[in-house]
Amino acid sequence: MLTGIVTAALEQSLDITIAGVASESNDLAAQVGSAQADAVVIQVSEPSESGRFRPLLLSFPALKVIAITSDGTGGFLHEMRPWSMQLVELSAATLLAALQAGPAQPMH
Repeated sequence: MLTGIVTAALEQSLDITIAGVASESNDLAAQVGSAQADAVVIQVSEPSESGRFRPLLLSFPALKVIAITSDGTGGFLHEMRPWSMQLVELSAATLLAALQAGPAQPMH
């Protein structure tokens, strides 16, 4: 039921194309490709498992995957996000620290 509500709400937006509601057994890549979708809503047993959507997001970098729990009580939004960081000082130590920091811990 929640997937239907989410899909209906997103379809109201004129600038978002939804691939539809998918289940774990659907071929998401084919569905997204044929619809030229901006988003897909999927109900899965473990919606927080971002690794399962990685191949799909790599194939469609602008795609938003809305993964909803099997019981419809919550979910996660998965998407690719570019991240940039300025390297103020170009030294081996600064570069190593930047590579280790990643997007979750931006350096100043």
